[in-house]
Amino acid sequence: MDLNPRPVAPWCATQPHRYCPAPARRYPTTLVGGRLLWPFAVETRTLIPPGDLLNTLTPILAITSAIAFLLAAAALLRWVVPGQWFQRLIVAGAVLSIVLQVIWFSGWAVLPLLVDIALLWSVFGQHITVGSLRG
Repeated sequence: MDLNPRPVAPWCATQPHRYCPAPARRYPTTLVGGRLLWPFAVETRTLIPPGDLLNTLTPILAITSAIAFLLAAAALLRWVVPGQWFQRLIVAGAVLSIVLQVIWFSGWAVLPLLVDIALLWSVFGQHITVGSLRG
């Protein structure tokens, strides 16, 4: 289904022409559509039914999780963010990411979930801090 239909000249229907729009490309579903490159595609089954709640919650969780991880990296690199926030930022980013991956669960969500679990284990089990990581 083309959401942005383009006007097509009458001669395009019968033979290819240099002024005719190129036909839409079909990509294999193993690369897109709820798979590796973009796990949030329309055809992916979710725990929350498709609609406004899902469309609102997905970007909020994804952006907030990414910001938390970026701020944790900034704290580790001594950029603007205090080092005392590091553990809280890692926990916040991992928890938000876990919620997002569970809502959009597929085979491609397993690796991010394992990374999130490893991060939580390192914070709660190993008690990592900025000081211990900097050496």
